Amino acid sequence: MKTYLSEIFSSIQGEGPYVGERHLFVRFSGCHRDCVYCDTNNDRTETVLVEKEPGSGNFEQVPNPLTPAQLMELVRAVDGRGTNRRVSITGGAPLAQVHFLREWLPLLVGDGHSVYLESAGDLPLQLKSIIEWIDVVSMDVKLSSVTHEKNTFPAHWQFLKTCRDFDVDVFVKLVLSAETHEGELMEAAKGIRKAGGEDTLVVIQPMTKAERTDAVPSGAQLLRWQDKVSSVLPNVRVIPQTHKMMEML
Repeated sequence: MKTYLSEIFSSIQGEGPYVGERHLFVRFSGCHRDCVYCDTNNDRTETVLVEKEPGSGNFEQVPNPLTPAQLMELVRAVDGRGTNRRVSITGGAPLAQVHFLREWLPLLVGDGHSVYLESAGDLPLQLKSIIEWIDVVSMDVKLSSVTHEKNTFPAHWQFLKTCRDFDVDVFVKLVLSAETHEGELMEAAKGIRKAGGEDTLVVIQPMTKAERTDAVPSGAQLLRWQDKVSSVLPNVRVIPQTHKMMEML
């Protein structure tokens, strides 16, 4: 069993309620989505970039693909000082490689790591097959008016319900742009409440300018949308991509 990765590094978690924590990031290649605001190169490459000295900008190139055992060796090398609060599994779409995760995650947890999964939030069956090893889930609920793709609300609600059923710490992230359709946003808010309960934490993340779109929302829009979503779900925060402000990975 092997998989393709793009990067392994240690940095500050820049998104959501865990912002500021030190995480070790393992970025998988490949994604089943094509969101217009995506800032990640998801193509499979011949090598994975590994930054063993955090913040140095010096990357070792390790041949792809990797086995679970090889990936564990690299995680241990990057986590040499043990300063990382969690291992953040991101992408791309890590759940698209769930067979690899089923072999690798027990090794990761066996080493004493806490696992933080970043997900598009629309692959509930894949999530269920590895959820026993997950501590925190950052799940997107994607709006078609923002992504320029068809929304997948039923899969999102099943995904969120699975997190709740297994008592996993989960929060929902809504990336919003200047093109956000308020009717679609409120439909999402009601779906989140029904699937996850009124105590579900929702993070509104203003879209950052990307290569394919510059529809960055205004402050007035964000405040209005926070008010509207808060009428359905009381725990709603606006948190931008803070790592971009600090020019960090």
